Amino acid sequence: MRKIFLLTFTALLFITGCKQINNKPKYVFLFIGDGMGLQQVNATQVYLDSVLKSNQKISFIDFSTQTFATTYAATRYITCSAAAGTALSTGSKTSISTLGLNYNHTDSLFSIAKKFKENGFKVGLLTTVGIDDATPAAFYTHQGSRGSRYDIAKDLIKSRYDFFASGGFLDPKGKKLKDSVESIYSIGQRNYFLFTKNINSIDTLCQKHQSVVYEVPNPTSESAFKYVIDSDSSDVTLAQLTKKAIHNLYNPKGFFMMVEGGKIDWACHSNDAAAMVNEVIAFSDAIKQAVEFYKAHPEETLIIVTADHETGGFSLGNKDNKYNINLSALRNQKCSKDKLQELFIKEFGKTPKPSFKHMLEVIKANTGLGDSNLNLSLTDSELTQLSEAYNISIKPKSIPKGSSTNYLAGPVEKLSSTSVNILNRKAAIGWTSTSHTGSPVPVFVIGNGKELFFGRLDNTDIPKIILKVTFEK
Repeated sequence: MRKIFLLTFTALLFITGCKQINNKPKYVFLFIGDGMGLQQVNATQVYLDSVLKSNQKISFIDFSTQTFATTYAATRYITCSAAAGTALSTGSKTSISTLGLNYNHTDSLFSIAKKFKENGFKVGLLTTVGIDDATPAAFYTHQGSRGSRYDIAKDLIKSRYDFFASGGFLDPKGKKLKDSVESIYSIGQRNYFLFTKNINSIDTLCQKHQSVVYEVPNPTSESAFKYVIDSDSSDVTLAQLTKKAIHNLYNPKGFFMMVEGGKIDWACHSNDAAAMVNEVIAFSDAIKQAVEFYKAHPEETLIIVTADHETGGFSLGNKDNKYNINLSALRNQKCSKDKLQELFIKEFGKTPKPSFKHMLEVIKANTGLGDSNLNLSLTDSELTQLSEAYNISIKPKSIPKGSSTNYLAGPVEKLSSTSVNILNRKAAIGWTSTSHTGSPVPVFVIGNGKELFFGRLDNTDIPKIILKVTFEK
């Protein structure tokens, strides 16, 4: 009897093992928090716990598989979004600013999105920045420079992927080119692409047309979503679009979806902790939509959450506060550093020029700085810093003609920037850079195939594992 039991048990193990091998995921999500290191994730959870007093957890923080990945490029240890995006999409290293080509641009690299599409899966790409920006573009283009926006957008049309959602295109009419060219919208329409800014029309359009491209109706000047901290209830969220994408890409064959929280990176470039925390929360809310889908399809779904690189050298704790943190200070910041810059530029453009005393009141209203009731009194040293910044900003030549900024350069108006920097220091936030760093990034995984994401990974391993678990026997 014991021998029969052992034989039966062994047979069951064999059958179960075969089932696990053959049961491949059909629905694969790759979430990329651009610039999101482990410290950004940790600080956001601490903010939820200690400041918002919320029972809400970051949706991926308890995923059963957690590790980290290195992010270096082929030609530089500290990577850029183009090289890192190409690594995450193709499994190959490349040079800085390169998309979908090898390091010396002699060969094309093909993304896993293309592999999914060729095998009958539906494909969706979503981002809070431009759809022709580096990370999403890495999943469909082959260009030697991430700045070739118009050519990148033409490659989007060639991909024939099913659904795109973003802040829009950065150069849809090829204005940066010497010769006049046909607009991307016209090219797309000739190739059966439908463009819309109406989120309520997505379902109907996806039913009738092969490829649908959604753009938010009120993007920033850089063709991106507004920062979450600057948005209101009328603004479309990444979570809403993720839910829409799941609904419209769902089919018996399966889908692949890449979703990028692109403005986490922008906030970190600006050393804007309050904006960053809100972007990570919004990114988490988008992932929550995939988690709900996973709960309904646990054997068929794989979710990976990672980053292309860390931005800003962010730390929770700094030399000014030593062992104390005060993240509640961030709650008093009413808008992003970029939006605060726009407000201050408007103030300095008035006649007569605003006094320093008046600007201190503007600072208090928008950051809480100077309010003793909020434990945000200003020291003599901080008042001196603000006064020096005021004296720079009030000079006519120091005020830029336009209010928009390049997110890589950060705000150029000195007083708004100094105000947010002081608030960050009081919150015990540390920044070592306004650029990327070489720190490894976290990798969180749940679902069918999670066991293959283990140990020390490189970013090129992630797409290789996705293909292995999805297509190999």
